[in-house]
Amino acid sequence: MIADQAKDRYLRLMKEKPHVIQNVSLKHIASFLGITDTSLSRLRKEISEE
Repeated sequence: MIADQAKDRYLRLMKEKPHVIQNVSLKHIASFLGITDTSLSRLRKEISEE
């Protein structure tokens, strides 16, 4: 999973486990994905604008 791009990892997490996105803090999600919470925020903004 770490070999994938951060965006791909986040999208896969959203698809496979949407309840995690709703119930876990963004800091923990970012750590799980191997990125910083700042990067996760930018990534979420980019996805929402698509």
